[in-house]
Amino acid sequence: MGRHLGSRRVTIKDIAKAANVHPSTVTRALQGSTSVKPDTRERVAALAREMGYRPNMAARTLVMRRSHIVGVAIPDMTNPFFADLAHGIEDEAAKHGLRVLIRNTSGIESAERDAVGFFLELKVDGVIVPMARCPNEFYESLAATVPIVHVNRSEAPHHVSCDSVSGSRAIMEHLLELGHRRIAFISGPTGPGPEPKFRAYREALEQHGIAYEPDFILTFSGALDDCAELADSLMRRAPRPTAVFAWNDLCAIGLIHALRERGLDIPRDMSVAGHDDLEIAARLEPPLTTVHWPMYQMGQHSIRYLYKLREGRNAQRPAVPAPELQVRGSTAPVPK
Repeated sequence: MGRHLGSRRVTIKDIAKAANVHPSTVTRALQGSTSVKPDTRERVAALAREMGYRPNMAARTLVMRRSHIVGVAIPDMTNPFFADLAHGIEDEAAKHGLRVLIRNTSGIESAERDAVGFFLELKVDGVIVPMARCPNEFYESLAATVPIVHVNRSEAPHHVSCDSVSGSRAIMEHLLELGHRRIAFISGPTGPGPEPKFRAYREALEQHGIAYEPDFILTFSGALDDCAELADSLMRRAPRPTAVFAWNDLCAIGLIHALRERGLDIPRDMSVAGHDDLEIAARLEPPLTTVHWPMYQMGQHSIRYLYKLREGRNAQRPAVPAPELQVRGSTAPVPK
């Protein structure tokens, strides 16, 4: 049976009395402070849940001059890739007594600026920006105002990143080992120029003595509806590519659907590989060959890193698990 105090709001003192500790210990325990023993933190957290404790955020902000809110500017909340990241952020934030405020920016620079400005108006304790569109100068101007952690922006001073190049290189080596030489590359909305995956694509071709074909480079806008035009473009190429390395799994999934609608068998007529390893990737027909990125863990690492920066502690950039190639049924050897 859970404890309750009738209609009265449960306070820190109530939890302290039930746990037989000082109220300041309860406060530090609920903040995830390492100055409190782990078993005490767990006992206090369990009592807080059992008693229905809800912190008075307005009071905490006034007393501690902190909002205990983290702002997250997500490029596309409809993309499962970013949903996994957000899930990791929220789960880890809860462990540190932080709340998460998410704004969707649709990958638009002006919307990202507006979102960050909104966070600053709310005096958030920190900001997390996955795959930022705004230039580094914009964030450098805010560095003294609020801690900012970037996700997958290695040139930023504080970032949590996974190695795009090594994962993309693994995809290319896999396709090349299958005998493919006419390999198309579909870049993201910003085009192939700044894309690390494109760099890995070019390097793999060069290392295998294969001529680079600009005609095999296409751009994915981010909208699944555009995959029909991508499929038509690939089929118009002469000679036609035998394999495609798509910028992400959403693009690969949409492309496979469009190619099959046009009568192609995947992978017999054309191999298709993606990047990210969305949960649905292994459940497709055929299952998608892709690169696994640990997005949930990257979300967790982002909060841990931000929390240390917020506390003014010496924060070393966290080590993120390396991407892993997942070979499945959407790729096959070049037909004889």
